[in-house]
Amino acid sequence: MDLKRRDFLKVLGATAAGSLLPGCAGETKKLIPYLLPDEEIVPGVANWYASVCRECEAGCGILVRVMEGRARKVEGNPTHPVNRGKLCARGQASLQGLYNPDRLQGPLQREGARGEGRFKPISWEDGMSRWVSELEKHPGGAVLISRPVPGTLARLFSTFIKEISGRLLFYHPSAERALAAANHRSFGIDLLPEYDLANTTYLLSFGAPFLSDWLSPVHYGFAYGRMRQGRPTVRGRFIQVEPRLSLTAASADRWVPIRPGTEGLLAVGIGQVILQEGRARLAKGDRGRFEKFYSAFSLDQIAAETEVPREGIIRLARGFSEAAAPLAIGGGSAAAQTNGTNTLMAINALNLLVGNLGAPGGIRFLQPVEGFHSAQAHPVSEQALLDLRGFFKKQKRSVLMLYQSNPLYALPSSTRFREVFEDAAFVVSFNSFMDESTALADLILPDHFFLESWGDFLNEGIVPTAGLAQPVVIPRYDTRPVGDLFLSVAKRIGGRMEERLPWIDFRTMLREQWKTFLARRERDKSFEAAWVERLQQGGWWGPEGRLVSVSRRALPDAVEPARFEGDPKEYPFYLSLFESMGLHGGEGANRPWLQELPDPMTSVVWGSWVEINPKTAREYGIQEREIVRVISPYGEIEASVIYFPGNRPDLISIPLGQGHTAYGRYAKGRGVNPLTLLAPMIDPLSGTLATGATRVRIERTGRRGRPVLVDQTGEGTRRHPEGKKGET
Repeated sequence: MDLKRRDFLKVLGATAAGSLLPGCAGETKKLIPYLLPDEEIVPGVANWYASVCRECEAGCGILVRVMEGRARKVEGNPTHPVNRGKLCARGQASLQGLYNPDRLQGPLQREGARGEGRFKPISWEDGMSRWVSELEKHPGGAVLISRPVPGTLARLFSTFIKEISGRLLFYHPSAERALAAANHRSFGIDLLPEYDLANTTYLLSFGAPFLSDWLSPVHYGFAYGRMRQGRPTVRGRFIQVEPRLSLTAASADRWVPIRPGTEGLLAVGIGQVILQEGRARLAKGDRGRFEKFYSAFSLDQIAAETEVPREGIIRLARGFSEAAAPLAIGGGSAAAQTNGTNTLMAINALNLLVGNLGAPGGIRFLQPVEGFHSAQAHPVSEQALLDLRGFFKKQKRSVLMLYQSNPLYALPSSTRFREVFEDAAFVVSFNSFMDESTALADLILPDHFFLESWGDFLNEGIVPTAGLAQPVVIPRYDTRPVGDLFLSVAKRIGGRMEERLPWIDFRTMLREQWKTFLARRERDKSFEAAWVERLQQGGWWGPEGRLVSVSRRALPDAVEPARFEGDPKEYPFYLSLFESMGLHGGEGANRPWLQELPDPMTSVVWGSWVEINPKTAREYGIQEREIVRVISPYGEIEASVIYFPGNRPDLISIPLGQGHTAYGRYAKGRGVNPLTLLAPMIDPLSGTLATGATRVRIERTGRRGRPVLVDQTGEGTRRHPEGKKGET
C-alpha cells in the first residue's frame, strides 16, 4: 500500500485524538494503572488517564499521558467545563513535583532540638504509633491546618477533628477571602461568583489579575479571549485600574495607574456620575439609598485622592453605563489593602447600579453540585491563623498538624506565627517536601503526590463541578495517602471515632460517597458502570448550574480610607507585592520549569528583583542591575533593580515566590522573600493580611547584581544591558 505523508499524518492525528476520547472501548480494563501487572505494560504504547489538577485551587480537569509506567505529559481535559482543554504552566510542571528529587521518601522523626533540621527514617508503624500516642496524650488540643480540599477528604478531616474536639483550619495564601467577605456582605451569599467575561461588552477591572493568578486564570483567560475575539460583530472593551502595569493591565485597552488604596473611591466617583447623568438601572425604591451613598464625596475630592483626572472619571462612567453588558470586578492590588473588603463592596455596587446581577455578561452565582455529601472547605483568613497564637499559649500542650500547608513561609515574620510552633507540644507534617514549616516538625508522615492518589474536588464557584481524581502511576516512594492515615488512626483510637469513620481505606470511602451521589444522577446504570464512566471523564458535570437568586443588595456604610504602616517622610514609597506567573505565592519555586519561565513583563528568570520607575531611579542615582536595599519598619531585603516604566513613580514592586530557607535544591537560598517587609496589617472586615499596606524606602549598596533575563528574540538567555530597559 502506497501511503502518502499527508495521509499518514491524518491517520496519526485521528489515532491520537481517539486515545483522548473518554468513551473508547478497551479503556476500562486499563483504567487503574497500579493494578496492572508489569508484563502488561507494552513499550511504546501510551495510555491517557483523566484526573484533577491540584497545583492550585481552581480544580482544572487534566489528562495524563502514561507510557511504560511513567507519567510523561499532562494536558487539559477538553471536556472539563472549568478549563476546556487548556492548562497553565503550573499544571504542565506538575510532573516535576511527582519526580522531584527532593520529595520526602518515607516517614521521618526529628533528632535533636526542634528546628535543627536533623531527622532519621522510621517505620510507618512507629510513626503512626507516635502520632496516636501524642493525640491521646493531649486530648482536645489538636489543630489541623490544611490547604482547602473540597470534597470527600474535607469530610474526613472535619469528622476526625470534631471527634477529638480539635480545630480545623483550611488555609491558602492566594485564597480570595476579601472577595468572599465582600460578596457575603453585599449579597448575603457565601459563594464566589462566576463572572461572565465571555459575554460582557465593557470590562472594568480594579486590580483583578485574572490573566495570571486570580481565581481560575485558565478559565478566565479563555473567557477573556471569547470576549475580545469570540463574537463576529462585538469586541469587548477592557479597562484595568491598578498602580502597577501587570500582565492583565498590559492586555487592556486602557490602564489607569491609580494611587494605592483609593480604588473604592474611584468606584464611588464612577457611580456618582452614572447617577447624576440618569444612567442608572435601578428600581425606584433603591434610588434613595444609592444617592445617599454616592453623595459622601465630591468628584473633585475623588479626583484629587485617586490622582485620576475628573475628565477621566466621567469618561469611565459613561463608557461603563452606556455598554450593553458592563461588568466591574475587583481583586489583587485593590483587595490587598486594609480597606480591601470595603473597596470590593463599592465595586459590587457598580454592578447593582447597572443591573447586571444574574444577567448575561454580568455577575452570576451558580448553584453548587447538589447531593454531594462533603464538608465545606472554605479558606480561613490570616487573622484566624494568628488567633492560634493565643490558643497554643493557653493550651500549652497541643498537637499541631499540617497538610500541604506552609504557614511559616506564607506569613510575614512580623505576625510572630513562629510562636505557634514554639508553643506546640508536638508537630506532625503530612507535606511531601521539606518546606519551612515541615522543617520544624517532630514527625513527618509524607502524603502521596496527587498524581498517585485517589480524590475528588468539589468546585463550588465559577463552574460547579465534581472532579474525580485517580492514581495514574504506581507510588514512587514509601509514602501513604493522607486519607488512609487518618482512617487508620480512627481505628486505633476506636469507639465513636471508629463508628463515624468505619472505612478500611480512603478509596472505599470515596467510592461510597460517589455511589450515593451517582445513584441520584444515573439511575439507569449500575454503580460500577457509572463509576468507570466518571473515572474516564474525570468527574461529573451536567448542564450549567442554575442561578442562585440573590435577595440582598447591600451597600457599604462608607468608603473607608486605606491605612499604611510607615511615616511617608521616612518611607516615601508604596510597596506592591505580586505573584509571578509560575511560582505564584512560592509553591512553584521547587519546579525548574517554573523557575525558568520568564516573567512576562520583565523577562527575569531564576531570581528576585526590584521594579523601580526609571524616573525615580534617576532621581536616586540608581542604575539598572544595581543592588538596592529595600527597608520597611519591619524588615529589609536586598535585590537587583530592574527599570520598569509600568510602576507609578511612588511605587516599589517586588515579586513573591522566592527566598525559601528550605523546600529543596531548586528553591532554597534563591532570591528574597519580600513578605519579611510586611507590617502585620489586617483588613478588619475579612481578617485578610493587607499585603499592600506597608511603606518602604530604598538605599543604595554600591554593589552590582546580575539578574538573568531571557532574550526577547527567544535566542537564549543574556545579561540585560545596563540602562536600556524602560528608557523608551
